[in-house]
Amino acid sequence: LDDVFDTLGSDTLRWFLMNNSILRGGNLQMDREGKAIVQAQKDALAPLWNSYSFLVLYANIDGYRPTASAAPSTEMDVYILSKLSDTVGTVTASLDAYDIPEACARFAEFMEILTNWYIRRNRRRFWKSGSDDDKRRAYDTLFTALVTAAKLAAPLLPFTAEAVYKNLTGGRSVHLADWPEASSLVMDRTVLRRMDV
Repeated sequence: LDDVFDTLGSDTLRWFLMNNSILRGGNLQMDREGKAIVQAQKDALAPLWNSYSFLVLYANIDGYRPTASAAPSTEMDVYILSKLSDTVGTVTASLDAYDIPEACARFAEFMEILTNWYIRRNRRRFWKSGSDDDKRRAYDTLFTALVTAAKLAAPLLPFTAEAVYKNLTGGRSVHLADWPEASSLVMDRTVLRRMDV
């Protein structure tokens, strides 16, 4: 275990154990090389940390300061905020039912969409020179998504979520923050269904 802690971190091992079939009455599936633990790091920690790093890098370059809430300006903004709202609902319901692997799966699915759909398809908005309203709204949307994701990840990835939340918000701790509510986020089911298809 010390090797895992030193190389991949305790959150990776925590995620691996919580996302494993053992919590559903199955067997703990682990190989000698630790490939399953490395995959756990790729599934959850890497997308969260990479998205956070992307925002911090470009926000610092542009001198971005977050506003109170995201006001989406494109269909992509509406989609990711709607997907976030849906994810808050499903992760909350899964945790309330003590279905931790399902909560992990829904969180990992959202992070995959955030990194490989939203950020990739909006790079031009972040990279364009100057600072206009569209660019600010892209930053606001990504900031809202990451702060909310950090709150969702708090019981699943406590140390990573703490670092992301504190660095983005300056708050005392993600573990002292209110749990996110789906009703407080943008939800457009038509855009959500169409984009998912």
